[in-house]
Amino acid sequence: MNIYFILLYFNLLFFQGIDVNHYKKVINTSDNDSLVVNAHVMIMKSLGPNKIDSVRIYYNKAIAYSKDNGFVLGEILLNHNMANLLSVHGDLSEALVYANKALALAKSQKDQVSMARAYGLLSVIHGRKGDFPKSTANAFSSLNIFEKLKNKEGMVNAYIKLSAIHIQIQDFKSALTYCKMADSLNKDVKDKVFELDIANNMAIAFAEQGKLDDALAMFERVSKLTKGHRDQVAAYASSLMNIGLVYKEKREFNKALDYYQQSYQVSLDNNYPEGILKNMQNISVAYYFLGDYEKSNKEALKALNKVREMGVIDLEVEILEGLRTNYLKQKDYKNAHKYTEEYYEASLKLNVKEREREISGIKDKYELEKTQEQLKLLNEINETRTKQRNLSIILLVIALLSMVVFAYSYYKIRILNKQNIIVKDKLSESNQVKDRIFSIIGHDLRSAYVSTLGILKLIKEDDLSASEKIDMINRVIHQSETALETLDKLLHWGYSQIRGAKITLEDFNCTKPIKQTLDFLAQLIHEKQIEVNNQIDKEVCVLADKNHFNFIIRNLISNAVKFTPQGGKITLTCTDEDEYFKFSIQDSGIGISKDRIDKIFTADSSSTSGTHNEKGTGLGLIICKEFIESNGGEIYVSSQEGEGATFSFTLKKGKC
Repeated sequence: MNIYFILLYFNLLFFQGIDVNHYKKVINTSDNDSLVVNAHVMIMKSLGPNKIDSVRIYYNKAIAYSKDNGFVLGEILLNHNMANLLSVHGDLSEALVYANKALALAKSQKDQVSMARAYGLLSVIHGRKGDFPKSTANAFSSLNIFEKLKNKEGMVNAYIKLSAIHIQIQDFKSALTYCKMADSLNKDVKDKVFELDIANNMAIAFAEQGKLDDALAMFERVSKLTKGHRDQVAAYASSLMNIGLVYKEKREFNKALDYYQQSYQVSLDNNYPEGILKNMQNISVAYYFLGDYEKSNKEALKALNKVREMGVIDLEVEILEGLRTNYLKQKDYKNAHKYTEEYYEASLKLNVKEREREISGIKDKYELEKTQEQLKLLNEINETRTKQRNLSIILLVIALLSMVVFAYSYYKIRILNKQNIIVKDKLSESNQVKDRIFSIIGHDLRSAYVSTLGILKLIKEDDLSASEKIDMINRVIHQSETALETLDKLLHWGYSQIRGAKITLEDFNCTKPIKQTLDFLAQLIHEKQIEVNNQIDKEVCVLADKNHFNFIIRNLISNAVKFTPQGGKITLTCTDEDEYFKFSIQDSGIGISKDRIDKIFTADSSSTSGTHNEKGTGLGLIICKEFIESNGGEIYVSSQEGEGATFSFTLKKGKC
């Protein structure tokens, strides 16, 4: 029998008339986790499945709130309601994911009631997907928990689900048995919604067995229970439709048509799309049996346009089949042929859709396995938290016995944590520098040698003039010097990073290493016509590692020359700063931009070309900073873009 299957697996109430502003105020003002999460849930329910995108927004906000506040019960409630709404919306695969999340969280908290509710919800979703073995297994899991808890309300709900499942698998005897068990328990619970579910499922079971009078009595009972209740519009419209279907089976077609039209009007008034479509089809069928083929075709065409608009392919196939039958009955073979072709085309689409559902089933299986993995992780986290709680208890006992020991331990732990953070930061910075080094080795050095090799090949071929050869040789020399400088910096940095590398502190005069650096750069200084003013006193003596000082002063003066334009000026000064000497290298070069100056001594800094396109690695200043700090000094820079820069560093005074 073609009874419309409005099986009330679970009771999802939508609240259209609630004061949403009230719940928004609760969210913004309350510090009670339960009230805040419940307010989100009420707003989600008020939006209902037809505004699922808005529902997701409130779900995401509430989930974030629950996680931030460690409110796991809130996460369970939110996932449960999200799964409910998605199931009604028809997103069964996604609903399954949220329901499994709710179950996993409930298990992690050993919350038996929430576990039972989650199993019940999974039973509903699997039932809607047509996977009745899984639906049955989850329903029994829910029932077993409620029986152990002696929770009669939960037991009634589980029996209703089992009756609905057995109707779908056409085991009507078992379905009625479960209905009677639910009805017996509900006499104590006295839940009106359960009474409706039980009556509806019994009516369907009677109808499918051909017990039409019993079915009619039950559907009329459902109609009385649901009439006038805004939250039971679907059930009321469906009960009227099912009464019509029973009268159709009894061949009382005028009465059937009357109830279809009543159901259609209720569905239309309350924007219940599924009821509208089903009733349009049923009205067409009623006119067919009454022999009014013209009206039957008219209603069927209206229904066809509507189902196509809404993309309900299975109903489209049924309506097209009815239309071709009607036109054949009327001997209108042209239209019969037309709708026969459309029927086969729609059937083909339906087959494609069924294949998509199979693929969706595979995806569901994957999502389920993923959720099970998440459950395993949650269990591990729960075990870890249990261990942490036990450890906290032990620490608390120790604290009560000896506050002094606890305070000392706490102090030591804080020191260690700070040290760990410092070590972690240093390690991160070191890794960044290493990455920079690999980049230099992989790009800068390789590029230099590739270019040099290319020039040497050109010289070997002897196709160049004498002046071109000289130019090429000069290029090789320049590139080799650049590569050598880069390697020198890498070797210095590598040496400083070697575990156990010692700093050899000694007293020495600074004049000689400064002069050696200026002599080394003399040709470049001359080429760029730079005026170098060395104002450092010849008697300045520092306590430092001499090799480190040589590298620092060579790198800083070299940078000054590189970034000073033709005809510029460089000034070297040294001032007395109590126990330190402060060295400054000031240039009239291009300066440093604000966005680079804060990270110029870090691995995040990128190298730039000099005023004559001199290449750099960006590593020199990092090494300078390490060397200066390892010798007990500091380095800093001041600059304005376009007006030059001043690099200054301090070292301890020596005794020469």
